[in-house]
Amino acid sequence: MDKSMSKTFLLIVLLVLSTVVSSHSFAKETKDIPVDGGKEKCEDFVGMSISKSVIGLRTSGAEITSADFISDTSSDEYCQVNGAIHPVDSTAPDINFQVNLPMSWNQKVLQMGGGGFNGVLVTGLDNNRYDPEGSPTPLEKGYVTFGSDSGHQSTDDWDGSFAANEESLENFAGDQLKKTYDTAIEIIEKYYQEEPSRVYFSGGSEGGREGLVAIQRWPQDYDGAVVLYPVYNWIAKAIQDNRNTQALYQNGGEGWISPDDNEIIYNTVMNVCDTLDGAQDGIISNTEACSGKTEQIFTKLKDAGITDAQIDVIKVFNSPLEFDFKLDNQFDSIAGYSQLAGANLGRQFGATPTPSSYKEFGAMGQFSDQVLRYKVTKDQNFDSLTFDLNNWKKEIKDASKLLEASDPNLSAFKALGGKVILVHGTADEVVTPYGTIEYYEKLQDRFGGKLHDFMKFYMVPGYGHGGGTFTMTADLLGELDEWVVEGDEPTNLVAKDRNHDRTRPLCEYPAWPKHNGTGNINDASSFTCVQ
Repeated sequence: MDKSMSKTFLLIVLLVLSTVVSSHSFAKETKDIPVDGGKEKCEDFVGMSISKSVIGLRTSGAEITSADFISDTSSDEYCQVNGAIHPVDSTAPDINFQVNLPMSWNQKVLQMGGGGFNGVLVTGLDNNRYDPEGSPTPLEKGYVTFGSDSGHQSTDDWDGSFAANEESLENFAGDQLKKTYDTAIEIIEKYYQEEPSRVYFSGGSEGGREGLVAIQRWPQDYDGAVVLYPVYNWIAKAIQDNRNTQALYQNGGEGWISPDDNEIIYNTVMNVCDTLDGAQDGIISNTEACSGKTEQIFTKLKDAGITDAQIDVIKVFNSPLEFDFKLDNQFDSIAGYSQLAGANLGRQFGATPTPSSYKEFGAMGQFSDQVLRYKVTKDQNFDSLTFDLNNWKKEIKDASKLLEASDPNLSAFKALGGKVILVHGTADEVVTPYGTIEYYEKLQDRFGGKLHDFMKFYMVPGYGHGGGTFTMTADLLGELDEWVVEGDEPTNLVAKDRNHDRTRPLCEYPAWPKHNGTGNINDASSFTCVQ
């Protein structure tokens, strides 16, 4: 391409981008929009078809199966619309969705993510998992909310059989997000006769992966996202969890860790590392200092009766898995768990050292078994305890490209004014927080100091996978909305513990909250974010 052609091409790109920005951002000012005749409009939706032409990815169109005007509630009245987006492959399941349309609309929309393998309808009626206890739901605050079942239905937490159908798998991987979004926007605009001023995404775990998929693949659709402990490295994690499971059960389970043994491990780590942040509070905030205490922890574990075989298993769980080939977006490793910095991995070890089927594995062993059967080997009868990644390199690469949300190129999202609040807990027992740090560092490599212009990353000490010693709550959606609409960056955020009457400052990574030496250890004002 010669220079003149290059300049012309660049000009076209900039013109298109500016058009997208102006059409997506709309007015900065928002107003509550009351709906005249809302009940009648709601009932008119019943049986309505939505053309496949308004859905950005291939479907056979959608239909609304029910529309109920809900008035017997303490919140404002709303129209609840349920429907199904039909597949192209007639053997694939529908994508079931729900959209909730408040009578007094703040002109904002919140798409809510799922969890696990999905398969359960995300209604959009609940609070976000990080919302303060007792706070109004997003719907009660005036948001249109919506979600889906991701394109399959399941009653089993770890049933991967839906992925045997290619369209169903592609929907789960991410396509359902766009299909549901486009369908919901069509319903919203028909109901209010107005376009939304802001669209946000919120989700944790699998929903966190979905949030990253959304802003990576369709940056023009979203103004912001709250992303909690994302399983963005889906395939790498499944292979690592399989490695850990094989180590746990090898040699007749000689290194298996019982609930009592796990309690010894957890308490030993706490006893060594709890006070490294200046406060004895059951929370390890100075995880970096704790990482220097590993040998001391192992010595104390042996003194407490933990065997060499069990120590070896602990080392496996807490060590990275390195690949001798590249996964999607040039990732070639996944970090180990943070058990030696306060994560309680008890649910990963199962109830027996000699499981008779995958359903007796620990939680992540079950997860990895189904991922390997249905998304890598494509063999439902595959024995995951015999899996050798070296025999499946091509399949691993293909699955990584399809399922992982590891792309650090958020340039389009940033250019469109998008904002992200990213959160992970240091004590996550299901998704390693060090993996999210690895993704964040990839973003830093790409954006440098400008990363803070559109992303805030908080590592929360003691926070697990939605629970933990410090179960964090904070008005993250409110902070995101204010950042997007008013341009006010989140600063000096404070999190409350759902378990106890205490607060802590939310420190932007790599800072962590250190006790000042004086003051109430249950009060955030007694802590300072330090690096």
